[in-house]
Amino acid sequence: MRKIATTAVAFLAMSCGAAFAQSGNISIPGLASGKGSAGSEITDSRITVSGNKARDITAGGGKANIKVLGVEMDGIANVNSVNITGSKIRNSEISVLDNEAVNVKAFGGTANVNSVNIN
Repeated sequence: MRKIATTAVAFLAMSCGAAFAQSGNISIPGLASGKGSAGSEITDSRITVSGNKARDITAGGGKANIKVLGVEMDGIANVNSVNITGSKIRNSEISVLDNEAVNVKAFGGTANVNSVNIN
């Protein structure tokens, strides 16, 4: 049973990389857990987020455990934002200008609004 759960969690993590924005958590109660991110290098670049409007955004997250399988989803809404996780940034410029966000909510999650987040 543990072998099936391990295979299912590994398959889910590998096939949903885009949904995790290159990062994620895996937990198998009583067996293993892990957390990580994969990034790249950003060099001599200009990133601009400008003149955008966002309305009625909700981020939700939570946890669920069923005997040998645990799932944790971090609800993250990056609204008019730049979020860089696990990457190296060199000689680059990041601008977030003249954006508008209205009615942004986070329940069990995080809402990054009109911001730059580098982890």
